[in-house]
Amino acid sequence: MLKKVRFMSLTSILFCVAMQALACGVTVSRQWPVVRVELPANDAPFPPGAGSDIARSQCLICHSAGMVLTQPPLKKDEWRAEIMKMRSAYGAPIPDDQVEGLSEYLKNINGRQ
Repeated sequence: MLKKVRFMSLTSILFCVAMQALACGVTVSRQWPVVRVELPANDAPFPPGAGSDIARSQCLICHSAGMVLTQPPLKKDEWRAEIMKMRSAYGAPIPDDQVEGLSEYLKNINGRQ
């Protein structure tokens, strides 16, 4: 019972304060702050070569070419593992028949033997 009385007292006080504010002409305005985000421009293209069309059509859905090109150099099987991770963990729509060509391309432009 005591908790109910405290709640009612608090509710009554808040109601009275709100009514007093309205009577005095006080208005409460909720304005959300404007947030602007500017991403750095990156116009670096994928280098030409066999598989660059796959990289442009698949990788650029989520990444810039510059982001892909600045990754540490990986072996072909490591690139394949990265591609499979993008497919399974993030839902990248890379078809099965393009995985081999894309991993070969990424190894050729940014890989190690």
